[in-house]
Amino acid sequence: MNSLLKKSGGYFDAYFNAKNVRRVELLILRVAVFAFLFHLLIIFLGNNFIYFKNLQHSYLKAIYTPFSFILFYEVFLLVIIISKSISEFIGKQFEVITLITLRSFFHDIADLDLKNSININNPEFISLLYDLLAALIMLGLTILYYKIYQNNRKSEIVNELTNFINIKKLVSLGMILILLLLSIGSFFVWGTEMVEALKSKQNYPDPNTVFYTDFFSIMIFIDVLLLIISFIYHFSFFTIFRNASFIITTILIRMSLTIEKPMNYIIILIGFLFSIISFYLYSLRNTNNKSVE
Repeated sequence: MNSLLKKSGGYFDAYFNAKNVRRVELLILRVAVFAFLFHLLIIFLGNNFIYFKNLQHSYLKAIYTPFSFILFYEVFLLVIIISKSISEFIGKQFEVITLITLRSFFHDIADLDLKNSININNPEFISLLYDLLAALIMLGLTILYYKIYQNNRKSEIVNELTNFINIKKLVSLGMILILLLLSIGSFFVWGTEMVEALKSKQNYPDPNTVFYTDFFSIMIFIDVLLLIISFIYHFSFFTIFRNASFIITTILIRMSLTIEKPMNYIIILIGFLFSIISFYLYSLRNTNNKSVE
Protein backbone atom coordinates (compact mmCIF):
# COMPACT_ATOMS: atom_id res chain seq x y z
CA MET A 1 0.00 0.00 0.00
CA ASN A 2 2.82 2.40 0.88
CA SER A 3 4.54 1.68 -2.43
CA LEU A 4 1.31 2.45 -4.31
CA LEU A 5 0.95 5.73 -2.46
CA LYS A 6 4.58 6.65 -3.20
CA LYS A 7 4.13 5.87 -6.90
CA SER A 8 0.91 7.86 -7.15
CA GLY A 9 2.57 10.75 -5.35
CA GLY A 10 5.52 10.57 -7.75
CA TYR A 11 3.23 10.52 -10.80
CA PHE A 12 1.29 13.48 -9.47
CA ASP A 13 4.44 15.53 -8.83
CA ALA A 14 5.85 14.63 -12.26
CA TYR A 15 2.77 15.43 -14.34
CA PHE A 16 1.20 18.27 -12.37
CA ASN A 17 4.18 20.42 -11.50
CA ALA A 18 4.09 24.19 -11.99
CA LYS A 19 5.51 23.98 -15.53
CA ASN A 20 2.88 21.53 -16.79
CA VAL A 21 0.06 23.39 -15.06
CA ARG A 22 1.21 26.55 -16.84
CA ARG A 23 1.06 24.67 -20.16
CA VAL A 24 -2.53 23.63 -19.45
CA GLU A 25 -3.35 27.24 -18.54
CA LEU A 26 -1.94 28.57 -21.83
CA LEU A 27 -3.76 25.87 -23.82
CA ILE A 28 -7.11 26.69 -22.21
CA LEU A 29 -6.56 30.44 -22.72
CA ARG A 30 -5.82 29.88 -26.43
CA VAL A 31 -8.96 27.77 -26.76
CA ALA A 32 -10.92 30.48 -24.92
CA VAL A 33 -9.74 33.14 -27.40
CA PHE A 34 -10.63 30.94 -30.37
CA ALA A 35 -14.04 30.09 -28.89
CA PHE A 36 -14.73 33.78 -28.23
CA LEU A 37 -13.96 34.75 -31.85
CA PHE A 38 -15.90 31.76 -33.18
CA HIS A 39 -18.93 32.65 -31.08
CA LEU A 40 -18.78 36.25 -32.33
CA LEU A 41 -18.70 34.92 -35.89
CA ILE A 42 -21.75 32.72 -35.28
CA ILE A 43 -23.70 35.66 -33.83
CA PHE A 44 -22.63 37.84 -36.77
CA LEU A 45 -23.96 35.25 -39.22
CA GLY A 46 -27.18 34.93 -37.26
CA ASN A 47 -27.74 38.70 -37.14
CA ASN A 48 -26.96 39.36 -40.80
CA PHE A 49 -27.98 36.32 -42.86
CA ILE A 50 -31.49 34.83 -43.01
CA TYR A 51 -30.13 31.29 -43.44
CA PHE A 52 -28.58 31.51 -39.94
CA LYS A 53 -31.51 33.33 -38.31
CA ASN A 54 -31.79 30.68 -35.56
CA LEU A 55 -28.36 31.84 -34.33
CA GLN A 56 -29.46 35.47 -33.96
CA HIS A 57 -28.45 36.95 -30.61
CA SER A 58 -26.79 39.83 -28.80
CA TYR A 59 -23.02 40.06 -29.24
CA LEU A 60 -22.75 40.25 -25.45
CA LYS A 61 -23.59 36.54 -25.40
CA ALA A 62 -20.10 35.81 -26.73
CA ILE A 63 -18.51 37.06 -23.48
CA TYR A 64 -20.02 34.05 -21.73
CA THR A 65 -18.03 31.58 -23.86
CA PRO A 66 -14.38 32.42 -22.97
CA PHE A 67 -15.41 32.91 -19.36
CA SER A 68 -16.68 29.31 -19.35
CA PHE A 69 -13.24 28.04 -20.36
CA ILE A 70 -11.55 30.17 -17.69
CA LEU A 71 -13.98 28.72 -15.17
CA PHE A 72 -13.10 25.19 -16.32
CA TYR A 73 -9.43 25.97 -15.66
CA GLU A 74 -10.35 27.05 -12.13
CA VAL A 75 -12.10 23.71 -11.64
CA PHE A 76 -8.93 21.98 -12.87
CA LEU A 77 -6.92 23.89 -10.25
CA LEU A 78 -9.51 22.94 -7.64
CA VAL A 79 -8.87 19.26 -8.34
CA ILE A 80 -5.09 19.70 -8.11
CA ILE A 81 -5.33 21.61 -4.83
CA ILE A 82 -6.88 18.55 -3.14
CA SER A 83 -3.34 17.27 -2.56
CA LYS A 84 -2.16 20.47 -0.87
CA SER A 85 -4.64 21.36 1.84
CA ILE A 86 -8.29 20.64 2.56
CA SER A 87 -8.68 24.22 3.76
CA GLU A 88 -7.15 25.63 0.58
CA PHE A 89 -9.34 23.23 -1.40
CA ILE A 90 -12.46 24.79 0.18
CA GLY A 91 -11.13 28.28 -0.57
CA LYS A 92 -10.82 27.32 -4.23
CA GLN A 93 -14.45 26.12 -4.14
CA PHE A 94 -15.36 29.62 -2.95
CA GLU A 95 -13.51 31.04 -5.95
CA VAL A 96 -15.22 28.68 -8.41
CA ILE A 97 -18.77 29.40 -7.22
CA THR A 98 -18.00 33.16 -7.24
CA LEU A 99 -16.86 32.91 -10.86
CA ILE A 100 -19.99 30.91 -11.71
CA THR A 101 -22.00 33.82 -10.29
CA LEU A 102 -20.10 36.33 -12.44
CA ARG A 103 -20.61 34.12 -15.48
CA SER A 104 -24.35 34.18 -14.79
CA PHE A 105 -24.23 37.94 -15.24
CA PHE A 106 -22.59 37.61 -18.66
CA HIS A 107 -25.17 34.98 -19.60
CA ASP A 108 -28.19 37.01 -18.46
CA ILE A 109 -27.21 40.48 -19.67
CA ALA A 110 -27.30 39.30 -23.30
CA ASP A 111 -31.02 38.56 -22.87
CA LEU A 112 -31.78 42.04 -21.51
CA ASP A 113 -33.14 44.75 -23.77
CA LEU A 114 -30.75 47.55 -22.84
CA LYS A 115 -32.97 50.22 -24.42
CA ASN A 116 -36.36 49.42 -22.97
CA SER A 117 -36.00 47.04 -20.04
CA ILE A 118 -33.74 48.82 -17.55
CA ASN A 119 -36.08 49.57 -14.65
CA ILE A 120 -36.32 48.33 -11.11
CA ASN A 121 -39.60 46.49 -11.82
CA ASN A 122 -38.11 44.32 -14.54
CA PRO A 123 -37.36 40.76 -13.24
CA GLU A 124 -34.45 40.32 -15.67
CA PHE A 125 -32.80 43.54 -14.49
CA ILE A 126 -33.31 42.55 -10.85
CA SER A 127 -31.71 39.19 -11.65
CA LEU A 128 -28.59 41.01 -12.89
CA LEU A 129 -28.45 43.02 -9.68
CA TYR A 130 -28.62 39.77 -7.70
CA ASP A 131 -25.64 38.45 -9.69
CA LEU A 132 -23.52 41.54 -9.05
CA LEU A 133 -24.39 41.92 -5.38
CA ALA A 134 -23.90 38.22 -4.65
CA ALA A 135 -20.55 38.18 -6.48
CA LEU A 136 -19.26 41.15 -4.46
CA ILE A 137 -20.31 39.58 -1.14
CA MET A 138 -18.75 36.24 -2.16
CA LEU A 139 -15.51 38.02 -3.09
CA GLY A 140 -15.38 39.70 0.31
CA LEU A 141 -16.08 36.46 2.16
CA THR A 142 -13.45 34.61 0.08
CA ILE A 143 -10.83 37.24 0.99
CA LEU A 144 -11.81 36.93 4.66
CA TYR A 145 -11.55 33.13 4.46
CA TYR A 146 -8.05 33.27 2.97
CA LYS A 147 -6.91 35.68 5.68
CA ILE A 148 -7.97 33.16 8.32
CA TYR A 149 -6.33 30.37 6.32
CA GLN A 150 -3.01 32.22 6.04
CA ASN A 151 -2.91 32.68 9.82
CA ASN A 152 -3.50 28.94 10.32
CA ARG A 153 -1.57 27.61 7.33
CA LYS A 154 1.77 26.81 8.93
CA SER A 155 0.39 24.57 11.68
CA GLU A 156 -1.89 22.77 9.21
CA ILE A 157 0.98 21.86 6.88
CA VAL A 158 3.20 20.66 9.73
CA ASN A 159 0.49 18.36 11.09
CA GLU A 160 -0.05 16.52 7.79
CA LEU A 161 1.88 13.25 7.39
CA THR A 162 3.53 12.11 4.15
CA ASN A 163 1.17 9.13 3.72
CA PHE A 164 -1.92 11.32 4.01
CA ILE A 165 -0.48 13.77 1.47
CA ASN A 166 0.15 10.86 -0.94
CA ILE A 167 -3.42 9.61 -0.39
CA LYS A 168 -4.71 13.05 -1.34
CA LYS A 169 -2.49 13.00 -4.45
CA LEU A 170 -3.99 9.63 -5.41
CA VAL A 171 -7.49 11.05 -4.90
CA SER A 172 -6.53 14.08 -6.97
CA LEU A 173 -5.32 11.85 -9.83
CA GLY A 174 -8.63 9.99 -9.74
CA MET A 175 -10.56 13.27 -9.76
CA ILE A 176 -8.62 14.52 -12.79
CA LEU A 177 -9.70 11.41 -14.70
CA ILE A 178 -13.31 11.91 -13.54
CA LEU A 179 -13.11 15.59 -14.54
CA LEU A 180 -12.04 14.67 -18.07
CA LEU A 181 -14.75 12.01 -18.49
CA LEU A 182 -17.39 14.26 -16.97
CA SER A 183 -16.34 17.15 -19.22
CA ILE A 184 -16.60 15.04 -22.38
CA GLY A 185 -19.97 13.57 -21.38
CA SER A 186 -21.37 16.92 -20.26
CA PHE A 187 -20.21 18.67 -23.44
CA PHE A 188 -21.97 16.02 -25.55
CA VAL A 189 -25.21 16.39 -23.56
CA TRP A 190 -25.00 20.19 -23.67
CA GLY A 191 -24.33 20.12 -27.43
CA THR A 192 -27.36 17.89 -28.03
CA GLU A 193 -29.60 20.16 -25.94
CA MET A 194 -28.15 23.21 -27.72
CA VAL A 195 -29.10 21.82 -31.15
CA GLU A 196 -32.62 21.09 -29.93
CA ALA A 197 -32.92 24.60 -28.47
CA LEU A 198 -31.87 26.16 -31.78
CA LYS A 199 -34.35 24.04 -33.72
CA SER A 200 -37.25 24.86 -31.43
CA LYS A 201 -36.11 28.48 -30.80
CA GLN A 202 -36.06 27.90 -27.05
CA ASN A 203 -33.64 29.33 -24.48
CA TYR A 204 -30.11 27.95 -24.40
CA PRO A 205 -29.52 25.13 -21.87
CA ASP A 206 -27.83 26.13 -18.63
CA PRO A 207 -24.32 24.54 -18.42
CA ASN A 208 -24.51 24.74 -14.60
CA THR A 209 -27.15 22.00 -14.61
CA VAL A 210 -25.17 19.90 -17.10
CA PHE A 211 -21.67 19.90 -15.63
CA TYR A 212 -21.32 21.67 -12.29
CA THR A 213 -24.18 19.91 -10.50
CA ASP A 214 -22.59 16.53 -11.26
CA PHE A 215 -19.11 17.79 -10.40
CA PHE A 216 -20.08 19.22 -7.01
CA SER A 217 -22.10 16.07 -6.24
CA ILE A 218 -18.89 14.07 -6.65
CA MET A 219 -16.95 16.61 -4.60
CA ILE A 220 -19.29 16.01 -1.64
CA PHE A 221 -18.26 12.35 -1.49
CA ILE A 222 -14.59 13.26 -1.98
CA ASP A 223 -14.84 15.60 1.02
CA VAL A 224 -16.40 12.83 3.12
CA LEU A 225 -13.76 10.33 1.99
CA LEU A 226 -10.88 12.64 2.93
CA LEU A 227 -12.53 13.41 6.27
CA ILE A 228 -12.76 9.70 7.15
CA ILE A 229 -9.19 8.98 6.00
CA SER A 230 -7.88 11.93 8.03
CA PHE A 231 -9.19 10.22 11.20
CA ILE A 232 -6.49 7.59 10.76
CA TYR A 233 -3.76 10.17 11.22
CA HIS A 234 -5.37 12.72 13.51
CA PHE A 235 -8.59 12.27 15.45
CA SER A 236 -9.88 15.43 17.08
CA PHE A 237 -13.37 16.74 17.73
CA PHE A 238 -12.40 20.23 16.61
CA THR A 239 -10.83 19.01 13.36
CA ILE A 240 -13.90 16.86 12.70
CA PHE A 241 -16.18 19.85 13.17
CA ARG A 242 -14.07 22.07 10.91
CA ASN A 243 -13.94 19.50 8.12
CA ALA A 244 -17.64 18.67 8.54
CA SER A 245 -18.44 22.37 8.10
CA PHE A 246 -16.50 22.24 4.81
CA ILE A 247 -18.62 19.29 3.67
CA ILE A 248 -21.80 21.17 4.58
CA THR A 249 -20.62 24.12 2.49
CA THR A 250 -20.01 21.84 -0.52
CA ILE A 251 -23.50 20.36 -0.12
CA LEU A 252 -25.06 23.83 0.02
CA ILE A 253 -23.11 24.91 -3.08
CA ARG A 254 -24.40 21.83 -4.90
CA MET A 255 -27.98 22.59 -3.81
CA SER A 256 -27.71 26.19 -4.98
CA LEU A 257 -26.97 25.19 -8.58
CA THR A 258 -30.54 23.93 -9.12
CA ILE A 259 -32.41 26.65 -7.17
CA GLU A 260 -33.78 29.91 -8.57
CA LYS A 261 -32.46 33.37 -7.67
CA PRO A 262 -32.15 34.90 -5.12
CA MET A 263 -32.60 31.80 -2.94
CA ASN A 264 -29.58 30.11 -4.54
CA TYR A 265 -27.33 33.00 -3.49
CA ILE A 266 -28.74 33.02 0.03
CA ILE A 267 -27.89 29.31 0.37
CA ILE A 268 -24.36 29.89 -0.98
CA LEU A 269 -23.73 32.75 1.43
CA ILE A 270 -24.99 30.66 4.35
CA GLY A 271 -22.48 27.98 3.33
CA PHE A 272 -19.67 30.54 3.08
CA LEU A 273 -20.45 32.02 6.47
CA PHE A 274 -20.75 28.61 8.15
CA SER A 275 -17.30 27.54 6.92
CA ILE A 276 -15.69 30.89 7.71
CA ILE A 277 -17.05 31.07 11.26
CA SER A 278 -16.17 27.42 11.94
CA PHE A 279 -12.68 27.89 10.53
CA TYR A 280 -12.15 31.09 12.53
CA LEU A 281 -13.20 29.43 15.80
CA TYR A 282 -10.95 26.45 14.97
CA SER A 283 -7.95 28.71 14.29
CA LEU A 284 -8.74 30.75 17.41
CA ARG A 285 -8.59 27.58 19.50
CA ASN A 286 -5.22 26.64 17.96
CA THR A 287 -3.87 30.11 18.75
CA ASN A 288 -5.03 29.87 22.37
CA ASN A 289 -3.43 26.42 22.73
CA LYS A 290 -0.10 27.76 21.46
CA SER A 291 -0.17 30.66 23.92
CA VAL A 292 -0.82 28.25 26.80
CA GLU A 293 2.09 26.06 25.76
